[in-house]
Amino acid sequence: MECPRCQGTMIVDHFVDMATSGEIWMPGWRCMMCGEIIDPIIESHRQQQEVHREIVGAISGSSARPPAPVAVKSR
Repeated sequence: MECPRCQGTMIVDHFVDMATSGEIWMPGWRCMMCGEIIDPIIESHRQQQEVHREIVGAISGSSARPPAPVAVKSR
């Protein structure tokens, strides 16, 4: 698997999760280059954030990205 952040090599790893999933050891992916971690909980949260961005974009009529910085002129 290729890392979505740096395109490095992802390896299977096991992570401790005692709070959210109820599983003690949970499998996931870890990048050997940058340390990016992807597990079922992280993936679920990212999908929820994407849905939220789409909803906000549909409501606001924009891409839901923050506006570009505005230059402030001094007097």
